[in-house]
Amino acid sequence: MSGLNTPAEAWDVFVAHPWVLLLMPVVSAFIGWITKVVAIEMVFRPIDFKGIGPFGWQGQLPRRAAKFGAEAADIILDNVVDPRELVDRLDPQRIATECDDIMVDAINSVARDILGPRWDQVPARAKALAIARARSRAPQMVANLLQQAQDNIDELFNISYIVTAELIKDKRLLVDLVRGPMGPVMTFMKRFGLVFGFLVGLLQMVIFAFTESHLVIPIAGLIVGLVSDWIALQMVFEPKEEKRYFGLVKWQGLAFAERDHFITEYAKIAAEKVLGPELILGALLDGPLADRLFALVHQEVEAAIDAELGLVEPLVPAAIGTARYEALRRTVVAAASSRVHEASERLGPYLIEALDVERTVEVSLGALSNEGLEAMLRPVFKDDEWLVVVIGGGLGFVVGELQVFLLTRLGGL
Repeated sequence: MSGLNTPAEAWDVFVAHPWVLLLMPVVSAFIGWITKVVAIEMVFRPIDFKGIGPFGWQGQLPRRAAKFGAEAADIILDNVVDPRELVDRLDPQRIATECDDIMVDAINSVARDILGPRWDQVPARAKALAIARARSRAPQMVANLLQQAQDNIDELFNISYIVTAELIKDKRLLVDLVRGPMGPVMTFMKRFGLVFGFLVGLLQMVIFAFTESHLVIPIAGLIVGLVSDWIALQMVFEPKEEKRYFGLVKWQGLAFAERDHFITEYAKIAAEKVLGPELILGALLDGPLADRLFALVHQEVEAAIDAELGLVEPLVPAAIGTARYEALRRTVVAAASSRVHEASERLGPYLIEALDVERTVEVSLGALSNEGLEAMLRPVFKDDEWLVVVIGGGLGFVVGELQVFLLTRLGGL
């Protein structure tokens, strides 16, 4: 037909197909909702690339794990947590006590290497005295180790590197660190898509009644998918401060309106999964600090054996870097590292209390300006924002075309 229907003719169209037209805002609302779900999932999923050859998709965040992992580590450690302060909170006596059996195993291994078969022939009492002397020095060894960590924080106790490596390796952890705290933002985006789609659907229904043009339907779907994605993303970050619109509606970018929730959840995840006891102990019992710890243990065991057994011959191999010495070092360090999980379970409650990472992160993030918070969150959505919006529009158009097919085949329009 040519031209537009009169209001009476438009009403006749509605009366002739009431349920078909009333379904338009419902389907449009679905389009608004599903395009938001897809947009959100495209940010976080799949964790690993899915597809054939170069054609496929990987979540924006996992795909850029190296970039976002480094940024997250920098945010936590540069603006939030001072590694030196963390080290300073640790009590060497408490750590030595909780890790006593790990230390005893290390002492036995070193002593056996120093004396060879003679260690097994040493009287039990003399052996016990030598071990006890070395064990009594454990708190001081740990204190020395922590002091070395503080003095050479970037070289020996580079938590930034450790956290970055962990977030890059464990992409699910990186996703949890961002997605968990942003729950209210995700919920808002879905609800906004639903409401926006429904309103556009009402307009679509009216326009169709006046035009009876099937083209209106996929175009409406395109608008819902394209425009609502873009508007929803803007509403997350704009405005930074609360504003009143049209003298009636007050609005503040949801990321800032919900900043307290975000900060609380982010701090909780950072404390439990990112800077938890296992990672801290892993940093102490692995890498350069593990070598320093082994050297300290070796030195103390030598002194204890010399004092208790009265040995005067050189106890250390003439060439300190011999294969035998290096093999022992690797063995002891690997054994200690393998028990990080066990040690973290024992020390966990103490480390959580002493380090108080959750409270530290919460207070520090709370001090960030809204601009600083946006700089922290916006890159997650910004890099491929255009692609997400385009795909949302394309999906809306496709669903609209499917709606046309169903209306013409089943609805008789």
